[in-house]
Amino acid sequence: MLMTILRVIFFYLVCVLLATALGSIAQTQLNLWELQQLGVPIPWSERLDATLRDLGGFTPFFGVMVAATFVVALPVAHGLGKIFKPWRWLLFFLAGSVGIWVAFLTANYVLPMPTFIAATRETPGLLIMMAAVGMGSWLFGRLTRPPARRGLRVLG
Repeated sequence: MLMTILRVIFFYLVCVLLATALGSIAQTQLNLWELQQLGVPIPWSERLDATLRDLGGFTPFFGVMVAATFVVALPVAHGLGKIFKPWRWLLFFLAGSVGIWVAFLTANYVLPMPTFIAATRETPGLLIMMAAVGMGSWLFGRLTRPPARRGLRVLG
């Protein structure tokens, strides 16, 4: 029992880190792309430097948002996954994606600045950030899926 709990906690932490890293990289690249649209030349070395700086600076704040999102979203996806077994993978992806969207809306409402994360100002950026977090929650669902039943299935 204790090993099962520790295993789930380990998977949770790995998936939070993955979703946070993917989201941080995505928001950095989206922000740099916006600058390029204004005519600012950005060489690859600057892209890499900005990405590494954001992984150190932005990641802790975003990680808290992802961790809080997963605390609520993953149990909901798990419960729904028991009912809708064939769509378990999709439910976990959507749980993380919709959960972080709600977190973005909440942060934008509570914080004094117009938009907490600039990459989420427009729909494409928001969808990319949601997909990054959705990948982390999908992975959690994949890692914690129940073992497949073996043998002959007659009625399902």
